Amino acid sequence: MSVDLGDTVTNYCLVFCTCENEMAARELAMLLLQQQLAACVNILPTIESHYLWQGKLETSTESKLIIKTEQSKIDELIPFIKLHHSYEVPEIQVVPVIAGNQDYFNWINKVLS
Repeated sequence: MSVDLGDTVTNYCLVFCTCENEMAARELAMLLLQQQLAACVNILPTIESHYLWQGKLETSTESKLIIKTEQSKIDELIPFIKLHHSYEVPEIQVVPVIAGNQDYFNWINKVLS
């Protein structure tokens, strides 16, 4: 299958967010789903993160959320995550989806409407 990526962007995005552990990730995922800010949330239960924090090199084990949502939800989703997150500065990265399975996008529309 050939996909012309050109300037096309869908109305969908992936949001990446790390949490301190799997329990915190599950709790945040459930809140996002209950508030209809996400149609689906994948949890990668154990990732190793390396970063600088307050001038020190840190290493930690975290859980990563991959949140599937519509771009129209982002202005509400970002402050919601910040409010319910245990980190002082949570990772929240929004990546636009440029192409994909239209049936899946239709399902996202149905879930979030």
